[in-house]
Amino acid sequence: MAWLEGFDFKTKKAPVQYPWGKLYPYFHKEKMNWASAFVTEGDVDICFMSGETGRDPMKDRPVRDANDELTPEGGVVVSMNIEDQTRQCLKSIKAGLEEAGFTLEQIVMWRYYLVHPHMVWGFRKAFRDFCMEHCPDLIKNPRNGTLLRGVGLDLPGKMLVEIEAWAVRPRKKA
Repeated sequence: MAWLEGFDFKTKKAPVQYPWGKLYPYFHKEKMNWASAFVTEGDVDICFMSGETGRDPMKDRPVRDANDELTPEGGVVVSMNIEDQTRQCLKSIKAGLEEAGFTLEQIVMWRYYLVHPHMVWGFRKAFRDFCMEHCPDLIKNPRNGTLLRGVGLDLPGKMLVEIEAWAVRPRKKA
């Protein structure tokens, strides 16, 4: 599996020190790509991102009622492809973090929601590709995470994935 490339699951790694805390990268016994814990240190700011989705930022608009939700114009996603929707989620998270003065590297926790359990492989590929392009540290040192599969999301029949992120940065001294 390409997304597991480079992981050493036989050896526990030493904690990874960041200016905002310490990552405990002890991989799950089932070889999942997330860490065990992240402990913040010192004076830090924490950013709790709302769930981002695969909605099309150029064409989407709020839905007005249950009937509107079912129309092609109500709740528009970038495509019905899990990889495209995952990339859109991550692009929105990156933009939101940057607007708040954070970076992707400062993410300490993820929460992923997938509508269809079998889509996890396309999701993981898109996640890895995005991170390798924009923040390889997220692959080198996977962050804490929770994956929920087979969940209902907003825009039934359209939305395939939703991703939340939490980030931490050192507080600027006054």
